[in-house]
Amino acid sequence: MNSNNEINLEVHAHHCEVEPELQAHIEEKLHHLERLWPRLDDAHVRFTQERGRFVAEVTLISGGMITRGEEVADNLRLAFDNAMDKLERQLRSYKKKMLARERRHNNRDDEAGTVLHPVFDPEVDLANAPVAAPALDADATDGDEQVVRVKRFALKPMSPEEAALQMDLLGHVFFVFRDAESDQVSVVYRRRDGSCGLIEPVSD
Repeated sequence: MNSNNEINLEVHAHHCEVEPELQAHIEEKLHHLERLWPRLDDAHVRFTQERGRFVAEVTLISGGMITRGEEVADNLRLAFDNAMDKLERQLRSYKKKMLARERRHNNRDDEAGTVLHPVFDPEVDLANAPVAAPALDADATDGDEQVVRVKRFALKPMSPEEAALQMDLLGHVFFVFRDAESDQVSVVYRRRDGSCGLIEPVSD
């Protein structure tokens, strides 16, 4: 789909088929989402069938920011609708935090409880930190861990505040980014109390 609103839609299906009715439903839902998020540029929808159930993964790209939602259901349409509902909640939360960010001054904690004062953890070896947390076998024991999925992506220069918002949009507990001011690779992460911390590299 690439209409007047310039949304680029790609739909892929693995071990299942997207009927024209569902394709039209997908386009309609995305157009509806534009009322909430008018800067939507690209949308990627991926359907897979696993053990008789259907997985819908929806990825939205807007102004360089990425939002992703994934849900499982008994049919394709329900899985897609649930994933879109999750994305809508994430976008509403993002907009709320953007407004809070505009009101925040001098790096004070915002209304959502985000803490962005630099935090250095001496136990973290940032040079060898993974871009994405490795998924481990449920029965793995000491010495038996194995990386089962690797993700690679370009590090976009951004501020710690933008990185924290991107982390929330993706639903991750940490996010690796390149600091636009220092040009250093840094990490924002979700703390146990729900606030957000920042890890910055330092020279020995």
